Amino acid sequence: MPDNHEPRFAADDYQSAENRDFTTDAIHGGYHGTSSSVPIYQGNTNYREGYEGTNSYGRGLDKAGGPTSGALEEQVRILEGAEWAQATSCGMSAVSQTLFGLLRSGDRVVCHETVYAGTHMLFQDVLPVKWGVDVEMVNMCDLDGLKKALEEPTRMVYFEPYAHSMEFIDLARATEIAHEAGALVVVDNTFLSPYLLRPLHYGADVVLHAMTKYMAGHGDALAGIVCGRDEEIRKEIHYMRILMGGVLAPMNAFLVHRGLKTLAFRMDRHCASAQKVAEYLERHEKVGRVHYLGLQSHPQHETAIGYLHGFGGMMRFYARSGVSLDSFIGSLKMCKPWYSLGDVETLILPSGEDADKGFGARVSVGLEDADDIIADLDRALERA
Repeated sequence: MPDNHEPRFAADDYQSAENRDFTTDAIHGGYHGTSSSVPIYQGNTNYREGYEGTNSYGRGLDKAGGPTSGALEEQVRILEGAEWAQATSCGMSAVSQTLFGLLRSGDRVVCHETVYAGTHMLFQDVLPVKWGVDVEMVNMCDLDGLKKALEEPTRMVYFEPYAHSMEFIDLARATEIAHEAGALVVVDNTFLSPYLLRPLHYGADVVLHAMTKYMAGHGDALAGIVCGRDEEIRKEIHYMRILMGGVLAPMNAFLVHRGLKTLAFRMDRHCASAQKVAEYLERHEKVGRVHYLGLQSHPQHETAIGYLHGFGGMMRFYARSGVSLDSFIGSLKMCKPWYSLGDVETLILPSGEDADKGFGARVSVGLEDADDIIADLDRALERA
């Protein structure tokens, strides 16, 4: 080893090439040549200020959280086709650092009407009340409605291309309309991951993820990431990370880095199984509607085909009236009625019951055998 004990290969030695596959980049991006896996650097600081970003307790002016988080940031930067990537402690840290970094009092934001609940609370309860930011929530699937909302000067347009309502937004057109109006475009791509969609390729200014979900993929690590190309945007967001904290712990960075190596394989399985589950639910006599991008009945199915490498693992279905939510949930043996999504296990999140309309449920299809998932759902629906 050299006298200064520096690793022989730095985390950013690997450079992606245009002809390399996503899976190759996922495995080799952020590679650290001193070990078969990225070492977990638990140190808060380092004797040499700035060495791989370990100064300032992981909030430093370079990479945050030391070499482990730095390797993850480089891995995601390559996968997203970004110029920079900044890891955070969770998805909401990525959202809040981005919003507080880029918005000022008096700014205006146009946001899709359906976003993650925590993000919705920021836009409705915090930014207008405490930061003096004007927020308008619109249905961005209606591009004419988006254009109308942008007739007023707007600093930012924020949306999730595939959100909890299971609608899909025409990313390129929405981005073009926003830029024509002089607004920045911030995209939360958690539901799809960079394997299925890369928003920066369609002109988005910032893309962020709750890496807790598909990118980590195993339900064992909280993490977030913010990516982009413009250095001035990076500086604004990074400044808020210094002040707000919310940096990623080395152990969680290690777990996400490891999970990302199999993202492509996992997403292919999520997509294939979700397609089978959605088709089964659409045929079931006790199910009224199924919202899944892979179904031809989905209103944005044709639009999504032009963007996506696969239709993802997320869907929502609505049972017919008279089907009991409590009986359905109580009859599940394998699928879990838990929060979160993108896990190896199938997770089902009920959205309430209406005596006249039945109940709705969001399904995050896991990595179990698709026929086993269907058998569990079928048993529960038959007993409901």
